[in-house]
Amino acid sequence: MSSSVRASSKPALLPAVAALVSIVFPYASIRADDPPVPAADEVIRRVLAAAKNPEIRRAGVQFRSVQHTVLEKFDEKGRLREREDRVYDVGPLAGGVYARLVEKNGKSLSPSDLADEQQRQQRFIERNGMQTFGGGDSDRVPLDQELFDRYKSEVVGRESVAGRPAIVLHFWPRSSDLPIRRRQDYVLNKLTGKVWIDEQDWEIVRVEAQLTERVRVLLGLVAALDKVDLHFEQIRMGDAVYLPLKLTASFEGRKLFSTLHENVEVTWTGQRPAAEATAGPSAPAPPPPPRSLTFNFLGDFLHSAAAFQSGSRSRCLPLPSGPQSVVMRD
Repeated sequence: MSSSVRASSKPALLPAVAALVSIVFPYASIRADDPPVPAADEVIRRVLAAAKNPEIRRAGVQFRSVQHTVLEKFDEKGRLREREDRVYDVGPLAGGVYARLVEKNGKSLSPSDLADEQQRQQRFIERNGMQTFGGGDSDRVPLDQELFDRYKSEVVGRESVAGRPAIVLHFWPRSSDLPIRRRQDYVLNKLTGKVWIDEQDWEIVRVEAQLTERVRVLLGLVAALDKVDLHFEQIRMGDAVYLPLKLTASFEGRKLFSTLHENVEVTWTGQRPAAEATAGPSAPAPPPPPRSLTFNFLGDFLHSAAAFQSGSRSRCLPLPSGPQSVVMRD
């Protein structure tokens, strides 16, 4: 009797072991009959080709959404020191994507805030929708070969994201001595993490990244970032068009003798096609904006560190909107 119990217990253990393996090693769940995963170089080539597609870039700016941005600052004991809550109406404007501030800390805009917003919108229109990031185009992070060249990468598996197959790409710095040309390079050069890429559209659908080591930054004053955690997701709207869905980021460090601890959460809801333009003679369509990483806010985090230390009222917030990112300042 006991021998039969022992004999039957072994098959019973197999499902449990398989379940445990799938939890600890999620990529082991790929079925043997699945097609082989592509090499990292092939994945990157396809991602860059999709990023350069002008039809996809143009379609991506023809959507509206509601953007909710929350910025929290903490003191050296981890207590909430400041919280800012903003709501934006995001949509096409002057050939680009513009986030119009409509609510601040749960209240309608004051006359002063409304005047500032109208001026900001006018400046955006005058620049034909090409809103710069953190003060200049050099602060942008284009999704191009130069960006991928700074990392080593490998394909670590295939997962299902929103019911669609996605290639999982692990990346890490190519070397410990990468060149510093822009302020966000201090952080970009020390990032490691994973990128989930839709295997049919070759669009980035999820990003998780963190620092490999402490980063020292020189922005007029010396700052050090000890921790940076980034998480970003996109939603597919059909026909290879992807829009931001959620972004969370946190960083900790020091600025001179002050503690730096900030969390940012940005969510987008109500994604929908923008209303058709009114009938009438149509002007030639402007060229689509350049494709930039939607987590294009790293430079602005460094800028906000300087604003935090100096007590400046100017604050840059991460506000990715479709294929380009914009910057908000009070």
